[in-house]
Order: sequence, then C-alpha cells, then structure tokens
Amino acid sequence: MAYSPIGNLNLGNFLQIAFSDGVRNQLSEDYRDYDMVKQIREGNPNGRQVNFLFQKSFGPAAVQYRNPNFSVNFPAAQQVSTQEHTALYKELDVTVELEYNLWNMARKSPAKYAEPLANEIASKTTAAKRRLAADLYGDGTGLVGKVASVTDTVGVNGSAVVTLDATTAAVFNGHVGMFEFGDLLRVHEVTGTPATAPTVVGTFLAWRVRSKNRQASQVTLEAVSASGAVLELTASNLADTDYFYRIGQPSIPNRSAIVDYGAATEVIPGLESLASSDGRVVHGISMSGASASSTFDGGGSALDVSMIQTAMDQAKINVGQSTYAWKKMCMAPEAAAALIESREQDRRFHSIEDNKRGVRTFIYQHGNDAIEVTTSEYIPKARIFISPENKSTKGKVLEAHMSDFEQVKVNDSSAFMLKSSADGYERKIVTYMSAVGTLICKHPAAIARIQNFTV
Repeated sequence: MAYSPIGNLNLGNFLQIAFSDGVRNQLSEDYRDYDMVKQIREGNPNGRQVNFLFQKSFGPAAVQYRNPNFSVNFPAAQQVSTQEHTALYKELDVTVELEYNLWNMARKSPAKYAEPLANEIASKTTAAKRRLAADLYGDGTGLVGKVASVTDTVGVNGSAVVTLDATTAAVFNGHVGMFEFGDLLRVHEVTGTPATAPTVVGTFLAWRVRSKNRQASQVTLEAVSASGAVLELTASNLADTDYFYRIGQPSIPNRSAIVDYGAATEVIPGLESLASSDGRVVHGISMSGASASSTFDGGGSALDVSMIQTAMDQAKINVGQSTYAWKKMCMAPEAAAALIESREQDRRFHSIEDNKRGVRTFIYQHGNDAIEVTTSEYIPKARIFISPENKSTKGKVLEAHMSDFEQVKVNDSSAFMLKSSADGYERKIVTYMSAVGTLICKHPAAIARIQNFTV
C-alpha cells in the first residue's frame, strides 16, 4: 500500500507545519585567516593610498681599513639607500538582497520572520571574511585556479570535472582551496582575454562550483544562466591554457606582462607576492636582493624538517635575531600531516596541550623561537609561510591598512532600499556593505617562505 500523507485527508492541510529551529548550514564558516588580518591591522585607511619607505643598504663601502702610518684620505662616502613605495587601496563590496514582503514581515514581526534577514546578512559577512582570508595568500591577480585537464559529463545535468594545475613549481596557479561552493567563475587565457565559452543549450553566464576534491585537486563545475539555472552541457571547451577568475572581477590581467602585482587588479596582493623572491614588482618594490623574502626552494623533493631549519636560518641571517620573534608557521593541512612523522623523530618538535582550553598543536623550536604549526585551507600544498612579530614598537611586518565592513548609507537614512530596474523598482530590497584597504609587507626578508616540495 502506498504511503498517504496527512495532507491528503479532508481538512488535513489545516494542520500547522512545524519547522525545526535554526538553519542547518552545510558550508564551512571558518575564517581564522581573517582574524589574522584583524591582528595586523594598522587603523582605518585614509585617502587613496599608503606610502612607506624602504632602506636597502647601510652604505657599507664607506667603511674601509687604513694604514695608520700614512696619510690617506678618508674613504669615499656612500649614503644609505632609501626608496619610497606606494600601496593603492582596494575596495571589497557586498550586496544583500531580500524579497520586499519577507523584509516587511520581518520588520513587523521580528520574532517570527527576522531569522531569514539575519541569516542572509550573516552569510554575506562570512563570505566576505572568507574572501579576504583566501586573498591573504593570493598574488593580487584574483586567480582562483588553472586548468590542467578536464572531463566532461554532457547532458541536462552535465558538468565539467576539472583537474587543477597543482604542480610544485614556484609559480602560483591557484589551487582547489580558492574555490568556494556556489561561486561563479569565468575563464580567461593567460593574456586576460576571455577563453572559449562552453557549448550549451541556452545562454551561458558563468561556471558554478558544484563540488571540490582536495585530494585529487579537482573541482566539479556546472554551466549556469543569468537566472542560476543549470544549462544542458554539450562541451565545456576548457583547455589546459585556461585560468579561472571570479565573475565580478573588473580587471583580468595579462599574466605574461604584469608590471606591478600591487596594482594589477582590484584584488589585494597577498603573501604569494608580498613574500616573494622572484624579482616581481609589488607596490613598486622589486622582490629581489635585500627586498626579497627568505625563500627556500625544495626542488620538488618531499617536505622535510631540514627545509624549515634552513629557511629559518636564512631569515635570521638576513634580518638578525634580536628584532623579531617567529611564532607562527602557516601551511596547508596536507603539509602539516607530512610533518607528523618528523615530529615523532625530531626533538625540535614539541606538542602543546592546554587542558583548560582544549588546544592541541605542535611547535618547531628554532633557537629561542617556538614556532606554532597552523593550517589554512587557502594555502597551496607546496607553500609554507613563517611570519614574525616585531619585538620593538616599530609596528608589524605585515600590515593591513583596512577598514571594517560598514553598511552603505547617506547620513542617517535607511541602509535598505528598493532594488531598481529598467521598468521602475522590483519588489526586492537591497543593502550594501563595503570595506577599503590593502596589505603591505614592511620587511619581506623577515618572512621565511618554503616552496616547491611534495607532500
């Protein structure tokens, strides 16, 4: 006998439907890296940019030995070398949209209807913080990932399973951690020009992230229209020369001819550029010589504790041991897992357990510095960043000149407004949030960077 729901009975539909409390979120709300951005904040940004000075030399040629028995001229003077650099502010905007009827009912009866409004605003705030957390480790171009290969599943519910370029070389090609569930992406060639659009039934708008597989470095994408409907897929037309960017990014760079990673796009430059040593230019700084990070290249070998030791040795030689204290070593979860065996065998690793707070982690002891191992989903598998803290009052090595997210409104007017359209106003209300700022690194050589290894 087939099951007959109570709604099929006479007057059965008059029975009230009971809803469980709360929304069951299926996504990660983790934005610990955004908390790191807050820790390195240097106040709200004013104007359109921040200027700062770099000193790259003490003038050592002015110091020379002389024979005291002869009259010899003093050595030729050599002044210190300084250069002014500029970091342009970037703006991150958020739009919240709700149906007018729902908003109006929430206003009249907040006890019953306020949750959808609060959930929508909270979700957009979380999405914005996770975006900043991801870009903390990006290169400033907005790159999400590069195609290595693709497998199409054609049909009405078709998709493209994209294997990402996850090579261990020094070049940054994005990675699976940069993809967010439900995000909309466009594909561009290395020059920044749009790549070939997929062959679909309907009008293609963007690729939407359906699922992710970190172990295989794969993402599953579906072609969608402007209304969000999944389009019937005939061919993805994706190639291994294609790069993914988020759909709303105004400027797509020519990756083969970037002049300055700090001004290449509207996206803030992250540690991939701020802590580089390949000669690229960031905020007018050539990342080489005294201005480069203390980088150790693993040459494609398996991650080993000796890489950490060598990178830290180099950082302390470059900047000295009395100015900074190194306390945090950020890496992908896969890299941290690869160090577990080393932790069992190397006495420089120590476990930290806090019975009161439930904290369990392990540290690497380098000289007087106890460096805690922390993980982030946004760091590529072949990257480790060891950032210091300044022992003096001269400020931080990494600085976030960033404002808080604020709702956009004029004077004391309502932050909510009707959504306009070509025919007037839709029965939807919108509100906007915005933040302005950028990231700078005041002493790149103080950051120990390990790259090009396998886990």
